[in-house]
Amino acid sequence: MITQIEYNQFNGGMRLSAATLGALLKYPWTVRYSGRAGKFGAYQSEQALLKEVAEAVGLLPNGEQRWCRHPLAWLVEAADDICYALLDLEDGLEMGILRYEEVVEILRQIAGEFPPEYADMQARNVSQRRRIALLRGAAMERAVNDVGAVFVQHEQALLSGALSDDLLALCHPDLGWGVQAAKQLARERIFQNERKAKLEIGAYTTLGILLEAFIGAAHELHHTGHSSFKHQRVLALIGENTPLPSWPLYDSYRRMLDFIGGMTDHYAVDLAQEMGGRLRGD
Repeated sequence: MITQIEYNQFNGGMRLSAATLGALLKYPWTVRYSGRAGKFGAYQSEQALLKEVAEAVGLLPNGEQRWCRHPLAWLVEAADDICYALLDLEDGLEMGILRYEEVVEILRQIAGEFPPEYADMQARNVSQRRRIALLRGAAMERAVNDVGAVFVQHEQALLSGALSDDLLALCHPDLGWGVQAAKQLARERIFQNERKAKLEIGAYTTLGILLEAFIGAAHELHHTGHSSFKHQRVLALIGENTPLPSWPLYDSYRRMLDFIGGMTDHYAVDLAQEMGGRLRGD
């Protein structure tokens, strides 16, 4: 995404430095070597770029098309886990899915204790939203400090590529438990909520319509060398970045997926709605 779509579309993307890209690569290997977990940091189409970044920042090789993480990537992973876990709790509270008391308990567990100002805010009957914001800030501060300390403590394992556990797993048990409890609560209560489920169904429908249109256009262009009127209109949306008939089919499909992936939510929904009634007729 960041090397293809953002800003300079199909011309370097965000054009970030190798150091920044290396630190962002939580999974510095291609989809071919993603293993059972199915997690990877680059498609085959970006294999050469991945290799270039790995060599530029000195990532340690760990197999074909696979490298050990950049030490800073462990911090990125921890920050990602902490932020999403805590913000999902607040989303659940705002949506009325979670109770105030259960969110407070998890945040207090992560923070280690209530901030000194919390009791005063309760006594003054300050809004729950502001009290939660105070607790969230305390939880994040404790998490950042603990993760930072663990990072320094395991410096040699990080530099040698020997670290296997994520940094949160190496922190104080209360912190790890709190983050995992937040994730579990989100999975069981927030993500399974009827409103969330309806939004996901709508998203699947939108993606299905767009994929049928753009992948169909790429398939026809590759196999026949020309496009039907319907697919000409689809390809016109991509403009100068339209794949050529001579491209390998994989590269043509990747171009289509990148284009769809670069759409904003509103644009994707509007486009799918406009296409919905037209895809089955030329």
